[in-house]
Amino acid sequence: MTSGPLAREPLDDLSRWLSRAVVVTAVCAAVALALPGRVGLDVGTAAVVVIIAAPLLRVAWLIVAWWREGDWRFVWTGFALLAVVATGAGVAIVT
Repeated sequence: MTSGPLAREPLDDLSRWLSRAVVVTAVCAAVALALPGRVGLDVGTAAVVVIIAAPLLRVAWLIVAWWREGDWRFVWTGFALLAVVATGAGVAIVT
């Protein structure tokens, strides 16, 4: 199935946001290396959070685009992927 006009526009925005996420991560990582103590640790944690959140937000964004297109196989696959990640996070928190 080819992507229609509804899917293309969100994907253009998505690439811009992912590029920004890379820049934010790089800046946070560089600042974390330069700052001592707790502040550096907090900024480094922010870099890790952005690295983890960006792909998950990308999947959520794509689920919306696929939903608009009516491509239900990809919608359910995206939901399954997010469910696996959420289950893994839940197991990591509990144990």
